[in-house]
Amino acid sequence: MQLLHIEVWIGDGWQRVTRLDDGTREYFPPADGDTDDNQAQGLEDFLKDRPETFWVETTASPEGVFFGPGVPRLFRLVPAG
Repeated sequence: MQLLHIEVWIGDGWQRVTRLDDGTREYFPPADGDTDDNQAQGLEDFLKDRPETFWVETTASPEGVFFGPGVPRLFRLVPAG
């Protein structure tokens, strides 16, 4: 079984997600990666109740990036490591 990370498109490239936060709930994807089903479910659970705005922290942007209404939410799962 291959472990995966969640990545998000920010600016002009893909960045590995380290934290999602909407001000009331946080989601921290496992730092070492996780299975396809677990990563996809964690991401889906976070996003389904957050149609408007949330905060994304990544390895390249540890200070975070604000995702507001109308911002494309491009996520993908990639092999860890």
